Order: sequence, then C-alpha cells, then structure tokens
Amino acid sequence: MRTLFISIFKISLIFGLLVPVTSFAEMPIYFSDVSAGIFRFQIKLAEQGNPEAQYKVGEMFEMGTGVSKDAQKAQVWFEKAAAQGHKKSGYKLLYLEIQSNGLNDFTKSQLGKLRQEAASGSANAQYFLGKMYSAGVGVPKSLNNALTWLNKATFNGVPEAEHEAISVEEELARIREREAKKRAGALEASKKRKAEDARLKAVKQKEDEKKRKAAAAKRKSNKDAEARRTSEQRRRLEEDRKAIADEKAQLERDRRAADAEKARKAKKEKDAKAKEKASFESDPCKGKSARFLSTCR
Repeated sequence: MRTLFISIFKISLIFGLLVPVTSFAEMPIYFSDVSAGIFRFQIKLAEQGNPEAQYKVGEMFEMGTGVSKDAQKAQVWFEKAAAQGHKKSGYKLLYLEIQSNGLNDFTKSQLGKLRQEAASGSANAQYFLGKMYSAGVGVPKSLNNALTWLNKATFNGVPEAEHEAISVEEELARIREREAKKRAGALEASKKRKAEDARLKAVKQKEDEKKRKAAAAKRKSNKDAEARRTSEQRRRLEEDRKAIADEKAQLERDRRAADAEKARKAKKEKDAKAKEKASFESDPCKGKSARFLSTCR
C-alpha cells in the first residue's frame, strides 16, 4: 500500500500536479481517478500550446497513464513540444529515433550535441544520456555510466531520473548478485574439480603403487624362479659330473680288476708251465708231451 502511495506521489510530481490523499485506504478508489485527472489537466494545457504540458501528455500516452497507451499520439505531442524549442522533447524524440532506427549521420550529430549539453550541466540532457546508457541506445550499454548521469540529473532536479537511477541500481545489484553466485559457483566447481583431481591422483598413485609392487613381486618371482632353475641346472650338472666320475671310477676298477685277473691267469699259466717243466725234467713220461715220446710207451 505504501508503494502505491509513493507511485501516486511520483506520478503527481512528474506530471506537475499533486492531488492530496488523506489516507492509504482511499488509494484504490483514487488511483485511476488521480491519473485520469492529471491527464485531463495536462491535455488542457497542452492544447493551449504549453510545451511542458505537451511533453507530459506525450509521456502519459507513451506509458498509458490516465489514458490508453498510444505510441503514435505520444510521438505527435513530443513533436509539438519540440517544435516550440522544448529541449526535453527533442531529447525524447532523438532517443526514440535511435531506439527504432539506429544511428545515422544526423542522429550521430544530435547525440554528440546531447553529450556536450549533458557535460555542460543540462539536467534533461544528463537524464536522457543516462537512459541511453541504461538501455544501450546509441551508446554501448553501461549501467555504471547510466547511474553516473542519472544521479547528476537527479541532483539537478529531474524527478524521473531518480526512479530510473533506482531501477539501474536494482539491475546492478541483480547483476552483482548473479556474478557473486557465478563466482561462488565457479569457486565451488573449482573446489570440486580440485577435490576430484586429488581423488583421481590418489587413486592413480595407489594404482601405480600397486602396479609397482606387482612388478617388483613379479621381478622377484622371476628372479627366484631363475635362481631355482640355475640351482637345479647346477645340481643336475653336478649329478652328471658325479655320475661320469663314478662311471670312470667303475671303469677304472673294472679295468684294474681285469688286469689283475689277467695277471693272475698269466701267473697261473706261468706257474703251471713252470711246474710242468719241472715235472717233465724229473719224469718226462708224466708230462703232456709224454705221449709223443717213444720211450714212455
């Protein structure tokens, strides 16, 4: 309800007529009547040729305040006021032209003049330059520049500039809030990403350590297996050498035994021959050759 009262109060200030309201309870009853009453008051002055009233009637048609919204009629009243040298109407028409059709050589020139007049302290020029920065009409959109010029216009006595400045401040606040949320989101995402990177790094390190241990275990296993194979080969080689040595020793023993047997037999034969010879010499008829002796028959 208080907001509604403030809105009525601002409208009254903007359009040049303050209608007293005795209580908040009366506002819904008087709101439409107040706007329509302001319009009737201003249209009378406008029709009498008052350029300020013509400008205000144009704005009321543009916004649909106290009358049905009609952009064409608004344009007509702005043009009437501008034709009488009403600067604010001229700025309004320049704003609408650039907004609808963009910049051309003529509107660039007019925009340059508006800038100069704003810099020279023209409150209305400051107001419209602020609106242009706010909407990005004819200039790159810059809410900070818009707020600068709108605050200057407010200080220099343009009532609607304050409302426009509040809207810009609210938009800036929303942007700052979005940016803060975006930064917070980015920070949170960065934290999550870093945490995930750390987790993945830890997992990778764990896997690498596991692989390293597995590789070390495999190398040890291979080394142990190779050592066992080498030991087995050495054992078998030693067994083969021992078997060969044993075989050689056995052969040597067999050879010696054969030699001994041969020597024994040779000795036995020798002894037998010696005995036979001795026997023959003592009794020739007892020997093997006795049969061949004629004397032993």
